[in-house]
Amino acid sequence: MDRKVFFQYLAENQATLFADGISSEQKSGLNTKLDVWAKWYAAKHPVNFLAAALGQIYHETGGKMVPVLEAFAIDREQSAQLLEKAYNEGRLSWVKQRYWEKDESGKHPVGGGDIQLTHRRNYVAAQERIGKKFEIDINLAENYDLALDPVISAHIAFSGMIDGWFRECKLSDFAKDNNTLDYCAARDIVNGDVGLVGKKIEVYCQTFESALAAAGAQQDLKPLDENIDWPDHD
Repeated sequence: MDRKVFFQYLAENQATLFADGISSEQKSGLNTKLDVWAKWYAAKHPVNFLAAALGQIYHETGGKMVPVLEAFAIDREQSAQLLEKAYNEGRLSWVKQRYWEKDESGKHPVGGGDIQLTHRRNYVAAQERIGKKFEIDINLAENYDLALDPVISAHIAFSGMIDGWFRECKLSDFAKDNNTLDYCAARDIVNGDVGLVGKKIEVYCQTFESALAAAGAQQDLKPLDENIDWPDHD
């Protein structure tokens, strides 16, 4: 895959995704995701699964393409404060439980990552699923901020969408007979707001799919960083 062509395509379509050009942070985030996909997922899954994930991540991170905390806060304390304020003002009417309050770990289980995990149970489940799938121990249950590590976060996004961690559906549920994906409907994998943002995310996914195709990802998707690996965290 020619990364230069990939980024050039995105730059030329900047009105769709990157109105101010692609920043070094966005480029770094995308490169890490492409490397993680190339090393662990490309051999078993089609490129449009990657495009679907990148489109969702673009929406979930507000276009930053790097892991973020919920409400784009600087830390979990601030995130919890912003969520509490929004809740008290009636802007989180769908929330039944103040999941941002400190739990038994002493931390705020607010959303964090490329596609954000919320609630302690989901951090614990992600640790268990990663451990089983990759035979590695990532202690998310005790250190929620590991979900902000670029490599771990990419795995949570990719495996979560492929295996259906977030809701009761997964990417293959939205595959069509002609080997395409219903990108709009696939929003339901992450959140039940298809009617609000599904069409917008569909455009993001289609743009990433076109950029990947232009760069030759279907034929040769290899890690740019041959040393890409799980981080050494306790």
